[in-house]
Amino acid sequence: MGFLDLGRYKGIVFAIAGFLVFTAIILAVNHGRAGQFANNVVGVKFLAQQQAQPRTVYDSGVELSSRLSKGEPLGDAMETLRKAATSFDHGLTGLSTGGMVSDADGNVVVLSSLTTDESKALIASSAKIWAGYKAKLDPVLRFSGSPYPTEAAPAPVAAPAPGTKGTAVAQAVVEAGPALNVRGRGLQKALVELNQYGASAHEQLARVSGELATQVEKASASQASVLRGIQIFGILVSLLLLGAIFLFFAKNLRKEEAITARQRKETGDILRTVGEGLFLLDKDLKLGSERSMALNTIFRRDDFTDLTFDELLKSIVPEKTLNTARDYVALLWGERVNEKLVKTINPLNEVEVHFDNPAGGFDTHFLEFDFNRVKSDGSLSHLLVTVNDVTKRVMLSRELQDSQEKAQAQLDLLLRILHVEPDTLTGFLTDSDVSLKMVNSILKEPAREESAFRAKIDGIYRQVHAVKGESSALGLKTVEQRAHAFEETLSELKGRPTLSGSDFLPLVVKLDDLFNHLAQVREMLSRLVDLHQAIATRRKNEGPADNMEASKVDAWLSNKGDSAAQLGAITGEAGSGLERTLEDLAARVAASQAKQVKVKCTGLDRVPEPYRRAVKDITIQLVRNAVVHGIESPDERADAQKSKTGTLAVEFAARENDGFELVVQDDGRGLQLDRIKEVAVERGLITSAQAALLDPRQTMALIFRPGFSTADAVTSDAGRGAGMDLVRVLVAELGGRVGLASAGGRFSKFKIWLPAADRAVVAA
Repeated sequence: MGFLDLGRYKGIVFAIAGFLVFTAIILAVNHGRAGQFANNVVGVKFLAQQQAQPRTVYDSGVELSSRLSKGEPLGDAMETLRKAATSFDHGLTGLSTGGMVSDADGNVVVLSSLTTDESKALIASSAKIWAGYKAKLDPVLRFSGSPYPTEAAPAPVAAPAPGTKGTAVAQAVVEAGPALNVRGRGLQKALVELNQYGASAHEQLARVSGELATQVEKASASQASVLRGIQIFGILVSLLLLGAIFLFFAKNLRKEEAITARQRKETGDILRTVGEGLFLLDKDLKLGSERSMALNTIFRRDDFTDLTFDELLKSIVPEKTLNTARDYVALLWGERVNEKLVKTINPLNEVEVHFDNPAGGFDTHFLEFDFNRVKSDGSLSHLLVTVNDVTKRVMLSRELQDSQEKAQAQLDLLLRILHVEPDTLTGFLTDSDVSLKMVNSILKEPAREESAFRAKIDGIYRQVHAVKGESSALGLKTVEQRAHAFEETLSELKGRPTLSGSDFLPLVVKLDDLFNHLAQVREMLSRLVDLHQAIATRRKNEGPADNMEASKVDAWLSNKGDSAAQLGAITGEAGSGLERTLEDLAARVAASQAKQVKVKCTGLDRVPEPYRRAVKDITIQLVRNAVVHGIESPDERADAQKSKTGTLAVEFAARENDGFELVVQDDGRGLQLDRIKEVAVERGLITSAQAALLDPRQTMALIFRPGFSTADAVTSDAGRGAGMDLVRVLVAELGGRVGLASAGGRFSKFKIWLPAADRAVVAA
């Protein structure tokens, strides 16, 4: 099948284009000339009216004189005079300013035939005569009121004899008229002068208008003659162009047939040798007879006769993929579909297919389908389908992506490790190892009753939540994500009506994943230690190393104890130990909540060793809880006339008499007691009747209930209702107490009393 090559039809295209352009020019000229004829008709009508106006002016003046002599009313005759004078004056003004005339609808038309010197001279003479006429008209048109005395009606005057001249009439009126007042006598005098001047002026003005109309008619006749000549010329040239087109087409017809035959052969050669699968689909989704030979190799078949698109894919793709392919192809057949937009959502750009293997089983390949709409005579006739086997590309891309993800994960982990103080990281790894081993022990505990299964879930939840909280505070995102996924599985188990031992098997897999990931962290830490030793050896043998990154790692590994300043020099951050952990946690959670917060810690470096892990877990949870639930957004704080940055204070101190006191306080919105009751009822923790009986202290205590949370959705920072329950359990295990104070819109304050360290160890 040949494709149209417009280059071969360049001559025909140019000839037809020339014919169309020439025809358009002739039509444009005809249109312009026709417009001129219409304008000339308007001009002739206008000049005829203009020619009649002076006579009307004169007749109206005579009529006014007659009525004045008879003592009759002057109103309608005066109005006729005024209209005729105004109409003629406006028309003459238009003619004087460039040959402008008006049609019946008031549209202005310019007549070029009235812009000649001869026409201008006629118009000028008419304007001169009219200027004198206007001078006589002015006192008459300015007259108002009644010309007769008010005391008595005017006496009738006999009409003049037939054939009497206007001047004689006017004179007779003066000699034997009715009684007139002063204004009437002035009007009578003005009318005499007007009629004397108009007797000859109106004929002169009418004659000039007639001569102008004659000039317009002559111009129209000349234009008609020119137009006939143009039309005859256009017809002759059009016939010549049509003849040239016909001869050119006849001359090239045989050549085009030969070219078409050669194109068919070339198309066949292309389809035999192209490496892509090419075929056409009709509206019934049948494959066309013309297709590339590559299809045989791609689809591992030789027979494509009367094959449909469904039959082509049915045996090599799942039913879901086949249905998607049908829907997408049907969408492409829509007449008003946006092809570019639809191609961007092509679900078949990377399709997994399976071919039977002669040795048994199947081979997996990936095919890429591309669809282009083919239109014939302005309507959609076929879809051109291009198929490529992209298996190698897909496999290579996946291998590269896996490699990049692993490398990126290791790099991210390394960067996070370099931002964590060595002692803090070591403590986290040790504590996490203890927690996960505790989880492993809990999983191994035998259980048969429902209550025992629930207790196992609660115990595992506390340990995993502690690992998640500390990893979040340290910014170890990969550890936090795995712990969060562990919590997701635990939450799903909590929601089941009944439990069995087999339900805990998925937890073993997730626990193993957490163990392995923490082992990677330890391994990376070990490599950093090895790098430190290598740097030390190099310095000993060759002098100081110049590598900045190596120096940073060396400085990081050398950072022990209270070397906060040294770590700050490496990472550009301040703080160390638990204080820095809480500051980082608050900053990260505040950023995720679009809030601003400042943390002030006091006395955390004096936490006794037996309390170290518990205080860390408690403060991490309380700081997160304060940022998520307590501190308001900057806009809310501004509306409440607070600083846009919330303040969070964490203080640990020894009590005067016995034990220790941990205080966590924020200057946020405080506990919203009504909201706490509402959520508690929604989650089934209490009934509506019980909620109505709770006092403020009892209401605040609800936040320590398992499963309680005012968060709208579950995130890595809030929503499960496990955090405050964990605080309660940790404090109880140490033999301590929790106090809570809050003022709406002002602050929330958690005060935790812990016994002396020796008693805490015994209690634990």
